[in-house]
Amino acid sequence: MKSKMKKVIWIAVLVISVTTILGIPSLMAEVEEWDPADWDEDKLASFDLGLIDEDDHIEISEDELVIDKSKAIEVEDDNTMSTQSYYSVDGDRMYFTDMLTNDDPDDWWFFTLDEERSFLFELESNQTDYYIQLYLVDWDTGNAYETSVGSTPNRLYAGDHIPEGDWALRVYSNDQLGDAYTIKMNAANPAGAVGLVSRSASLLYAALSYDNGDIYFNGDYIANFSGDNSHLDWERRYHFSWDGNYNQRTHTVSSVKIRNISSPVSYQSQYASSSNALLIYLDIGTLFMHHESYFRSGPPTQYESSFVDTIGLITPRRLDQDDFEHWGDHILVYDTENNETIDFFSVLNYYYASGVERTPTINFLQ
Repeated sequence: MKSKMKKVIWIAVLVISVTTILGIPSLMAEVEEWDPADWDEDKLASFDLGLIDEDDHIEISEDELVIDKSKAIEVEDDNTMSTQSYYSVDGDRMYFTDMLTNDDPDDWWFFTLDEERSFLFELESNQTDYYIQLYLVDWDTGNAYETSVGSTPNRLYAGDHIPEGDWALRVYSNDQLGDAYTIKMNAANPAGAVGLVSRSASLLYAALSYDNGDIYFNGDYIANFSGDNSHLDWERRYHFSWDGNYNQRTHTVSSVKIRNISSPVSYQSQYASSSNALLIYLDIGTLFMHHESYFRSGPPTQYESSFVDTIGLITPRRLDQDDFEHWGDHILVYDTENNETIDFFSVLNYYYASGVERTPTINFLQ
């Protein structure tokens, strides 16, 4: 990001204080000039969060999941099988840590899916002799059948489908024992995924993309890379009025174009907060508008109105290449719990650019 900009922009910031004299509100305004072109690299860098796992390409496997019924292992219910090696997982995600030992050399992690899903899993361990294998479980016969899906440690497997049914991930060793491992799985998203958009380190959270551009996050539709994203539109409007006078400022983001989506975060700003949010990195073509105005009833009557944004351009306008090359990231913050956009982190947001509000606190969820 360049530390010196060609544009020299002067923006008037109204710092408002309201006092009461004889019960009549009055407005005191102090004008402070600031110039983004004079910002140092640290200030500019605060608007450049970077894309999470931008270069971490994971291929989604479209290979047929083959079940080999000639390779069957007898399994029992948890009344007769050692509880040290038998784990029944409730739901379509898991994240657990365990260890293989001489007394417990073989761990089975059972789960059930009520419909076909896309499927992610990973075995994390320093022991390279460990292996993770997917099995189809038939409780009527008491057998688990080996499938064509398995992996060595520290390699993420991503598949576009796993049928509904009863399944198990078996963790065992080809030789050495005694080391810990972590098993991670996410089968919360619809079948047919073609891309991994983002994921948390634990795999408890994952966003996947599909042929039609849809993006799903843990089974919930989030947006579309090329379609209508009107549900992501954001507006922040400030309006203060007294005795027929007013000050107002409005930001809007619409016609959202998506460049990327982060793994989930906790987000805290002076304006908005969420314990589970996605950072939606905007792309060229997104529509932005900034408008400020004030009215004084007089006498004399006064009215001023401006559609100029924080970097001196007239809005409404669509974000262009210069916005990304010179001014950092432009990010919508989407609260996944309430399914709504709650904030816009960008140099184009007057409150962050002017320093009226502090830079948000962002922590990535595990």
